Amino acid sequence: MTIDRRTFLESTLALFGGWGLGACGGGTGGSEATDSDGTTGSGGASDSTGSAPTEGTEGTTDSTGDAPTTTDTGGPDVTPEDIVTVTLTAGTSGALLPWTIGHFFAEGDVPTGTRLSADVDEFQAVVRNRWPDGSVKFAVLSGRCEFTAGTPRVVQIGRVPEGSDPAPALTEAELVAAAPDLTVELGALGSVSLASALGSPVQQILAGPVASEWRYRLDVDQQLIVWMFVRLYAGGAVEALVSVENGWLDYAGAINKLARVVVTSNGQTLFDSTSELDIKHHTRIVCTAGHSGKLWLGADPQIVVAHDTAYLQQSGAVPAFLAESTSQELLDGLADKYVPYAQHNLPGNALGGGGDSPSIGWLPKWDATYAVSAAPRALRAVLVNSFAAGAWSVHIRDAETNAPPTFAAHPDLKLPQSSGDLYGGRAYYSGQYGTDWDISHGWLPGYVAYLVTGDWWHLEELQFFVKWVHFSSDVQSRMGAAGLMVRSLQPRGTAWQIRNCGMAAAITPDDDPERAGYAGAVGASFVWMRGYHTNALGLVVEPDQMYWGDIGGERTWMSDYVVGSVAWVLDLKVIDASQQADADAFMQWMGKGLVQRMSDGTNPEGWHWAYQAYSPVCSALPWPENQQQDAFDANWGITFERFAGRPNGPDLDDGNIHATNWDSLGFEGMPVKEAFGGDYFEYAMCALAQCVNRQVEGAEAAFARITGATNFAQCRAALNGDPRWGLAPRSFVKKA
Repeated sequence: MTIDRRTFLESTLALFGGWGLGACGGGTGGSEATDSDGTTGSGGASDSTGSAPTEGTEGTTDSTGDAPTTTDTGGPDVTPEDIVTVTLTAGTSGALLPWTIGHFFAEGDVPTGTRLSADVDEFQAVVRNRWPDGSVKFAVLSGRCEFTAGTPRVVQIGRVPEGSDPAPALTEAELVAAAPDLTVELGALGSVSLASALGSPVQQILAGPVASEWRYRLDVDQQLIVWMFVRLYAGGAVEALVSVENGWLDYAGAINKLARVVVTSNGQTLFDSTSELDIKHHTRIVCTAGHSGKLWLGADPQIVVAHDTAYLQQSGAVPAFLAESTSQELLDGLADKYVPYAQHNLPGNALGGGGDSPSIGWLPKWDATYAVSAAPRALRAVLVNSFAAGAWSVHIRDAETNAPPTFAAHPDLKLPQSSGDLYGGRAYYSGQYGTDWDISHGWLPGYVAYLVTGDWWHLEELQFFVKWVHFSSDVQSRMGAAGLMVRSLQPRGTAWQIRNCGMAAAITPDDDPERAGYAGAVGASFVWMRGYHTNALGLVVEPDQMYWGDIGGERTWMSDYVVGSVAWVLDLKVIDASQQADADAFMQWMGKGLVQRMSDGTNPEGWHWAYQAYSPVCSALPWPENQQQDAFDANWGITFERFAGRPNGPDLDDGNIHATNWDSLGFEGMPVKEAFGGDYFEYAMCALAQCVNRQVEGAEAAFARITGATNFAQCRAALNGDPRWGLAPRSFVKKA
C-alpha cells in the first residue's frame, strides 16, 4: 500500500494526537543580537481568511527583546513574489491560534532588500542564516491566524520589498507580568520553579511582536540541570520545552541520578515519568508525553506543519530523493511517541555492529521519509528520534557559556581519556554511560528536527554530537582546535562527521561565533584531504586504513559516502573563501574518479557502471604496499579487468543494473537488481547524483545511464519502503 502526500494532509487530524508544534532558534545568549527579519503590525494585515499578505520589515533585536531597529540595506526594487507554501492543520478551532515553524530557503529566493511575508493575520520571520549573496537561508516563522479543527490551511510564504518599522517585540517583562507557573519535581533530589529564574534568562532565543522566547537555567545540584525554553505569544499564550540534563564538560565524577520527574503548572500535571528514571550522566531527556516536546500552560492548539517537499529538496536543505511515494508499512514502523531512554528507531547499543541500520544514510530513515512525504507520522518520528538522541552520553556542555564547548577553548582536550569500553559511552544497558556512539556508523541527529521546527534544543543536539566526535578524537590527528576529520580509521566515519559538522556550519546562526568554528573545521579538512590524496582513482583512503578491513581491497562504497557528504556541504556554501579552491579541487578529483567507475563499455579505462563491487583490489602489489596511494592502479579499467578477468567492453551493456555479488567479490553471477536499498551500487548512485549537483564532468551522462536502465523503474519503486538509498540530482525533483 502506498500513500501520496495529499492523502496524508487530508488525514492529518486522525494522526497527530496532541501536537503543539512550534519553536524557534537564534542568538547565543548574553548580549548577542539576532537577525530579525519580517514582522507584523504595520504592513497590511489580512482578515482571518488570509486574503492579503502580512508584511514585515528587516531589523535586528537585542537579547532583551526590545523593539527591532530598522535596517535599510538599499536593495533593488523587488516586485512582491510568492516563494513556497506550508500546510498547517490545527486540532482545535480558533481565530488567532499561534504557531512557529522553521523554514530553509533556496539561495536567491529572498534577496537582500526584501523580507518574508505570509497571508496570515499576524506574522514574523526571524532570519538565522544567510547565503553568501545575502539572501535568506534559514528563518524561524511565527504567526497567528484562524483555523478550523482538522482542516488544512495552506499558508503562502512570499517576499516583498522592505517596508516600515516593525511593531515592538514582546519583552520578558511581559512574560514576567503573566507570571507563568511551571515547576519540575525530581523526587528526593529536589524541585525547581520557573518563577525563581524569571528576569535572569541565560539566552534570548527569539524576539518579535508575534513570539519571543527565552532559555532559563535552573540548577538542581552541581551536576543536574533543568533547562526551560519558554515562549510567549501575542495574546498571552505560553508554551515551554523542559529538559533535564545530567553533567557538564568539566565536572569530575559525574554519576547517574535516579528521580521520578514531574512537571506541574497551576495544580495541573503536564508530565509525569510515573517511575524513577535512571538519568545517566552526560545525557538529557525532554519532559513530554507526546512528540512535539511542548508543554502548553493553557490550551494547546495542536498545530501540525507539512512543508513543501519538492522545495525542501530543491533548496539544498536536504538531498533530493528518487522515491515517488511512501508505503503505509514504512510509516507504521516509525517512532510515534517519545519515552525517555527508549530506543525508538535508533540503533541502541548495536550502533557499531555490521550491516545496515535505519539511522545510517545521508539522512536517517525517518528524516528521509519526511523529506519525501511531509507525512504527520514521519514528522512525529523526526522529533521523537531527535529527542531520543539525548540518551547518548555525549552532552558535554560548558558551564561558563551554557553552550557546547568551542573548538578553540579546549585545543588539547581528549574525552574519554581512553578508548575501548569507554569509547563513546558504551554499556548503555548495564553501565554508567548512555548508549554507545560509533563514529563510523553515526547518523545526523537533530538536523531535520531543527529545520522543520526551529527549536533550539534540536540544534544543540547536532552540535553536541559534532563536538563529542571532535573531543573523542586523537588530539594530534585532529590538529587540536583545527578540528580535522580525517583519521577516523574508516572513510565512512570521516564522511559522516564531515556531513554533521557541515550541517552544523549551515544552520548554527550566523551571529554565533562558533558557526565559523564549524565551517573552519570542515574547510580545513577539505584542504588537508586535497593535499593528502594523490591516487589516480579518486578514492578516499584514510591514513590509518592499512590497519583494518580487507587486505588488498579498498571499500569503494565508504569513499562514496565521502563524495556525497562533501558535495552536500559544498552546496550549502559554508566554508571560507580562502579554502574554496582546494575544496572544489578535492570534490572534482573525487567526482572524476567516481564518474570513471560508472563508465559504460566504450571506456577501456573505466569500471563498468552496472557491476559495482564490495572491495575491489586496486593495486598489483601485495599488502601492505598496496595501501600506498602511489601504488594504486592508473585507472579504473585496470582495476575492473583484475576484478572481472576481462576488460571493460560494449558487450557488457545489457541495459540492466546488477546486484553486487559481494560474497565471492567476483564478476560472474551478479544477478539483475530488483530493488534499491542498502547495497553497494546504491551508494555509488547516491554519490553520483550529488556529483551532478556539483557539475562534475560526465556525471550527468553517467546518472542518465542508471535512469535509462531496463530495471530502473522496478528498483525505484522499492524506495517507497525506505527512501534513504535513492538520491537524485536536484534537477530530478519536480515542483509540486
